[in-house]
Amino acid sequence: MFTKALFSLVALLSVTSIATAEVKIGTVDVSRIVNENPDALAKKKDLDSFSEETKKKLEAKGKELQALKKKLEDSKVSPESKEAESFRNQVRDFERMRGDAKADLEKRYMKVNKELTEKVYGQIEKYAKANNYDLIIDKSEKYRGPILYGDSSADVTDDVLKMVK
Repeated sequence: MFTKALFSLVALLSVTSIATAEVKIGTVDVSRIVNENPDALAKKKDLDSFSEETKKKLEAKGKELQALKKKLEDSKVSPESKEAESFRNQVRDFERMRGDAKADLEKRYMKVNKELTEKVYGQIEKYAKANNYDLIIDKSEKYRGPILYGDSSADVTDDVLKMVK
């Protein structure tokens, strides 16, 4: 009987101490950190550069095909001729090239985004541990995210951004 009472008292004290323990919670705007971090700006510039270069190549090839089409029309080449068949093959290749370029750009974007996000999550974790946070919640999506209301004093976005820069 005494053992049961002692056990109950210890359990009650444990629950009480857990209930009164302070939990430190912060919010962070992951999107903002990803977009404002120097690595992101440099990688965005690289992606924009790659995209522009690809766009110029595609535009040049498109103009070349337009000129060839006009030449074939002016020459009144038969649709069954070798020249017309060659033109259709070039158009098919161009469409494939355009699709491949779009897929490549999307793949590069996804890779960069994944790398940056993982780096930011690492920085957030490092910050949380260094500052004794129990929980950091992403507040990036204002209306569909997990935060319905958060006092600005709990927002650690600027602090994490300073760490990243």
